Amino acid sequence: MRRTGIRIILLGFMILMGVQGFAQTFTVDVPKVVSMGETFRLVFSADGEPTSFTPPNLNSFDVLAGPTSSTMSSTQIINGKTTQSFQVSYTYVLEAKTPGRYTINPATAVIKGKTCTTPSITVEVIKGDDNSKSSEKASASQNVSSNDIFMRMSISKSRVVKGEHLIATLKLYTKVPIAGFEDVKFPTFNGFWSQEIDTPQSIEFQRESIDGKIYNSALIRRYMLIPQQTGPITIDASEMICQVQVKSASRGQSVFDDFFDSYQTVRKRLTAPAQRIVVDPLPAGAPQSFTGAVGDFSMNAKLNKDSVNANEAVSMIITVSGAGNINLVEAPKFTLPAEFEAYDVKITDNSRNSGKGIYGSKQYEYPFIPRKQGEYKLPSVEFSYFDISKKRYVTISSGEVVLKVGKDVGGGAQIQGLPASVNKQAVRSLNEDIRYIVTGNSGLSRGNQFFFGSIWYFLILLFILSGSLFADKFLAKHIERSKDVAGIKNRRALKVAKARLKKAELLLGEKRYSDFYEELHRAILGYCSDKLALQMADMSKDNIKFALISKGINEASIDELISIIDACEYARYAPDPGNGEMQKNYDRAIALISSLEV
Repeated sequence: MRRTGIRIILLGFMILMGVQGFAQTFTVDVPKVVSMGETFRLVFSADGEPTSFTPPNLNSFDVLAGPTSSTMSSTQIINGKTTQSFQVSYTYVLEAKTPGRYTINPATAVIKGKTCTTPSITVEVIKGDDNSKSSEKASASQNVSSNDIFMRMSISKSRVVKGEHLIATLKLYTKVPIAGFEDVKFPTFNGFWSQEIDTPQSIEFQRESIDGKIYNSALIRRYMLIPQQTGPITIDASEMICQVQVKSASRGQSVFDDFFDSYQTVRKRLTAPAQRIVVDPLPAGAPQSFTGAVGDFSMNAKLNKDSVNANEAVSMIITVSGAGNINLVEAPKFTLPAEFEAYDVKITDNSRNSGKGIYGSKQYEYPFIPRKQGEYKLPSVEFSYFDISKKRYVTISSGEVVLKVGKDVGGGAQIQGLPASVNKQAVRSLNEDIRYIVTGNSGLSRGNQFFFGSIWYFLILLFILSGSLFADKFLAKHIERSKDVAGIKNRRALKVAKARLKKAELLLGEKRYSDFYEELHRAILGYCSDKLALQMADMSKDNIKFALISKGINEASIDELISIIDACEYARYAPDPGNGEMQKNYDRAIALISSLEV
């Protein structure tokens, strides 16, 4: 038996290695949008040496060069494990001739005896403008226009019903080079349940056609929204400051001016306009079993066991599956006979988010205990939802479920499915648990004289009155001090800042670059808000600087504070430069706050 098991393991390992050895990839890469007359590259890449390569028909374009083949191989040794990679690519240089949408058919290659094909891909050719000249013109001028760079919030639907999901996508479009971002203000979604479903850690650009012009577009955020109220709802505008690189004007007539360009950074404020969504109410006449589900769902209801003994635990498990606002669906109503003891519902959410909505399942477990022997028909469970495609309510019924309950076997064993502290004896029918009532002489005797009017009564009364006067003066002083909200924040500023910096220190130790700078930025601004009695809405750099000057803070400390804020804002949208910059900025923040508290 042992040898058989070893053989099975070795056979599985050999099959796995064989599958990995024969798993070949053959891909194609080409811009999705090009302008008429523009040259671009079409690249086919294989992760093995092809014995044959059959390119597609490229008659829709002018082939200026190609196919040019190139080979790239690499070897990595990590912890004694050697990993090798090998890639062969075939490159064409093409030129777009006329506007339109053209499909490049699959290419075929035979790699290690296996025929591989690339997927079909569509290239859109537009008239456009001269993209290179327009971006060069924009880069040569400090007046970067809104046609050169802008931000846009797009929504998948502008009119929905309450509970119907929609997707909001915030993207950046540019023709000019970007060095970084500042003061990013994302929208608030009042009136919606919202969740970020796509949050890129780094900005990646790809070509996109907007109004017949080619831009480099990058996804900033993508949100899942589910309206929770009816009527028109406005999604607030989004803002950011982009650091745009523009060419500096030449001051001399050096022969090197034609070869070397110098750039400077210009800040450009971008705004994605607010969006208006119209949310219609759900139609009247909703069934009683409707709990707000909107989408397309199915339901399954079953008992975890169909026969038990009296006073033993059993559960009805109801599973709702489908697509829609499943994460907000409430538990269906499940009614039990009077002979049953019901417990709290346990909910398990297995839903997932995607660009097309929320899908998956949600499980509701209803534990209960039958108290008496017999055969019971549990009532049918109904679940209703509003079907968006059919524009009507749909009700699903589980049908009756039969549960057979045997006699109580007794004993004090713990009931399966219930907490360990609850046993069968504790949940048995309590028809004989009332204690015996004693009759006859109670055995009570008369106590001492009344406390009222005694000397102790007056002493305690005097103590209470004097304590009340003292407490009144103490509370009055405490209330007066509590009204000074700015003073309270000022006194607690250092303590709160230390707590926030402690969290930043943990992120620093974990080398979580973006999270560290976000927490450090929050700690610095929070300290300034508490110390200077500024609202978060007024936390601009100019307001902070003015408040610090009014408090007599020296100019060097003010410049250091503004420098740290700039570093945090820049770092959240730039890669980690290394060289211990995170530790340096953390130490600067600690030193600055310590100097301001002196």
